Amino acid sequence: MILNMVEIQLELTAFHGYIYGPGNYGTRWEVDYGYAIHQWLAAAFGELTPKPWRFFLHRGNYARILGYSVVDCQQLQTQLKEFAVPSVLSVCPRPEEMIRSKQMPNWQKGRKLGFQVLCCPVGRKAGGGTEKDLFLVKADGGVTGLRREKVYGEWLKERFEAGGASVREVRLSGFRLVNQRRQTQYQQPQGRKSVTITRPHALLEGELVVSDQERFMQLLASGLGRHRSFGYGMILLRPPQ
Repeated sequence: MILNMVEIQLELTAFHGYIYGPGNYGTRWEVDYGYAIHQWLAAAFGELTPKPWRFFLHRGNYARILGYSVVDCQQLQTQLKEFAVPSVLSVCPRPEEMIRSKQMPNWQKGRKLGFQVLCCPVGRKAGGGTEKDLFLVKADGGVTGLRREKVYGEWLKERFEAGGASVREVRLSGFRLVNQRRQTQYQQPQGRKSVTITRPHALLEGELVVSDQERFMQLLASGLGRHRSFGYGMILLRPPQ
């Protein structure tokens, strides 16, 4: 398959103006960038929205999105210029300069790679229940001596194995609990409502070996874990250490 990495630069001041506009956040409170970027991408690119993706906020009012897509930068530039409303276009006002892409290589079987992935490791108790931090699911099940790094690492290895790669090393290099804004899934009598949920925000890094070329490319294209539409699950690759 052909897979592109896409880089989209954002004008952060215009982006804040867009998300606080009518029909979005509406009031100035702490921004859930995952939810806000999800909204803007859908308005900017529709069905061509890169997914999975990851948002980077840098010093100096500089922000960008990295994502994987089956389309290249030219198609995204055209979509934004021809169909976006002015407030959406103002966030990325010079698409030819601010949207770039490159075709990803087809990683061969046996290739060793380093990886980094920002993920949201969640689960449910057997038989259903509310989705929550996978670490807490294990703890509620009576497992003792738990460590988040081990729980998340095993969860990650299972998904890489199913996706055509074996993990040789994994470490938890960052963790925090975050409040995320979501829309209720079912129509209430008064319409969908915004709710705030608390979920794990885990940065995992390590080394892997590709075991199946086709399945590994599919894993890159689909992303890893839950909440991939909100900035989680994009697998970034680097040379092995």
